[in-house]
Amino acid sequence: MPSFKLTIAYDGTNYHGWQIQPGIPTIQGELERALGRILNEPVTTHGSGRTDRGVHAVGQVVHFLTGRHFHTDTLMAGLNALLPPEVRVCRVEEVGDEFHARYSALSKTYQYHVWRSDVVHPFRYRYVYWFRRPLDAGAVDSATRNLIGVHDFTSFASVSGECGDHVRKVLDAKWERFDEEWVFTIRANGFLRYMVRTIVGTLLEIGVHRRGAEDLGPLLAARDRTVSGPSVPPSGLCLLNVEYPASAHDLTPTEVPGK
Repeated sequence: MPSFKLTIAYDGTNYHGWQIQPGIPTIQGELERALGRILNEPVTTHGSGRTDRGVHAVGQVVHFLTGRHFHTDTLMAGLNALLPPEVRVCRVEEVGDEFHARYSALSKTYQYHVWRSDVVHPFRYRYVYWFRRPLDAGAVDSATRNLIGVHDFTSFASVSGECGDHVRKVLDAKWERFDEEWVFTIRANGFLRYMVRTIVGTLLEIGVHRRGAEDLGPLLAARDRTVSGPSVPPSGLCLLNVEYPASAHDLTPTEVPGK
């Protein structure tokens, strides 16, 4: 059966996250509905991970199997004609049956946008967290460097999150600063639920001197969600990219991927 890989972008503001849920709008639900109409058969999609309610994506990756054969350009055009305007298919590729959107992933990159000026631009308010308090950039950067490496991120995961291994490898974490916003970028082999939003909330507490930069290490070691900072709103979070092996021979990642 042909297997197709989709790269999709979406504004998650009005959706209850990626994962399909009965009776409420989700990204997966919209995508499977459109695919069902085109292929005239039920379709189950598999995403690289679940984004939560209100979270956005510019590089979510999805795959599905079908008994039908389609030219990739035709399939992309058909999907974009049926999907709501907040959801766009940016690329369609036919892949081998060894490819899996989640389990073949080597790493994912998220960005979080913090708006710093007094007025939020009307074309940006859906995609940022407005935080005007003065921030100590040096303290934030110092704490951020401590995230890089292999750590247990229980202290930064949802209390009711997934069971099992909470160890993840952060490959890169940094802040970029512009006139009106700060942008946090983090790349890792996997993420826990609320992990990025809780990391950002904790780093902002360090930035306003509610905590010290040196506290980040002990917070990781505590493995206790109650000791870290709040989760910032989902509006500022965006799934930027998912990386896969360049060769089909390397489709089993050496690191266990998370969400």
